[in-house]
Amino acid sequence: MNKLLFLERTRHSYMDPESLQSELHNLLIPEAGIYFRHDDEWDILSQHIRLPVFSLWVNDIFSKKDIVLRPFTPVPIYALHFMFEDSLQAQLRQDPGYLLEESECNLFNLPPGLHKIPMPNSKKILSLHINIDPAAIPALIQQEPILQFLEGSKNARIGGPVNVYPYQVNRTCDFLIQQILTCDYTGENARKFLYRCCLNLLLNIAQQQHANSQRLLYSTVMHGAIYHQLFQYLETHLHKQHSNTELAYIFDIPAEQLAYGFQQLFATTVEDFTHMVKMMFIYNRIQAKALPHTLIAEITGYSSVLGMMRCVEDYYLL
Repeated sequence: MNKLLFLERTRHSYMDPESLQSELHNLLIPEAGIYFRHDDEWDILSQHIRLPVFSLWVNDIFSKKDIVLRPFTPVPIYALHFMFEDSLQAQLRQDPGYLLEESECNLFNLPPGLHKIPMPNSKKILSLHINIDPAAIPALIQQEPILQFLEGSKNARIGGPVNVYPYQVNRTCDFLIQQILTCDYTGENARKFLYRCCLNLLLNIAQQQHANSQRLLYSTVMHGAIYHQLFQYLETHLHKQHSNTELAYIFDIPAEQLAYGFQQLFATTVEDFTHMVKMMFIYNRIQAKALPHTLIAEITGYSSVLGMMRCVEDYYLL
């Protein structure tokens, strides 16, 4: 049985969240408009957030019988698609199709029209995709030159993935996606926060694209577990200021390998990840109004509130 799955819409008529069964409420993102459909063959909860440049969708789908998803977009889009909980085989215009693998990401160049994805009985997937209007790409590249690879995507095969090999949902991606799924903000506060999360995801994928010809070093693999400990440390100890040399000593990683190994595994630098976590902390504490600005600045290592505010305003385009 064919089931229409909207990848994008030009007009929206969102549902009232109160009309949903109570067990779905904990899945809802407060800023999102929602669509929910269910029958004897499937359940689908779609959440949509309109952002500057990006159109963000989260789809929870459960099949009760063998069905065929018919993804549809009424307009051309680039869709940065993240897949979770299971895998599906998309039947694209090229043969034999394309595997949407769990914990992988692909950038699709999609023309208007229908596509085809068989979904066997009792499958459960969580799919998140960030749609980009092709007309917005030049402005994105001007803002972030590393996104130049998007310009080359215009010549990629239409109806399929732009990437030769899938991108990985690395720990940085997973961190950002969790921030999106648990965002409690509404209105402008939500849009600024979520826009930055989407931009950071795109930058991570751009870094993966940039490094796709580089082999994973043996030393990176050998210290993989330690790098993940380092990632968690940076995520939870933003009040501490360390050089890469100090981090190499703390985690017993050769200093000359630490920066490169971290970037290989997480597609971001130690400095950029630390800055991102710090900006999130400041933004969240400012919105919560739980701490004086002077204390937030002290915790995050700023010598002045003015300097801290300038950084967070620039980061979130406040």
